[in-house]
Amino acid sequence: MPTSDSDLDERRWWLLRFAPRHDSGILYQTGSESLVTVASLAAVVPFLVSTGDYAPADMQYRMHRSLLWRPQAGLWGESYDVELDEWVDDSATASGNGAVAEAMARALHTGGDGTPAEMRGRWQRETAALIQTLGAMELDDDSALLLSRAVQLGTADGWLTAPKL
Repeated sequence: MPTSDSDLDERRWWLLRFAPRHDSGILYQTGSESLVTVASLAAVVPFLVSTGDYAPADMQYRMHRSLLWRPQAGLWGESYDVELDEWVDDSATASGNGAVAEAMARALHTGGDGTPAEMRGRWQRETAALIQTLGAMELDDDSALLLSRAVQLGTADGWLTAPKL
């Protein structure tokens, strides 16, 4: 069943104004009162880009990255409790990172040239680096599908050279 414009608008306003979030503005995982996850990032950023809300999309991306990014591994950890200020799960799974890569490639594809240039360039560079790192990992079927979709979108849109997987 297709979603109506009014349903999308309701979801948009709920996400922008009423969804549970920390005082900093970072959105919590649905059903949580303090948990920030790669799954919430993967859901929120592409949706906000699809509604033209680029600044909030980038704000969520940056805030999630500040908590979940593990620079030493070049990957995202799974979940962080902002109220306790500690990792719940710092493992850098192929599934979680595949979801982020696919979501960011989808956001870039959806936003296209409408995505502000600085944001688009940063997202492209960071997503390309993530894809390269994921390409060296052992992937299960679901993770491989997510990575393949990210590669497909990135190469079709011209910002990614297909990695050697």
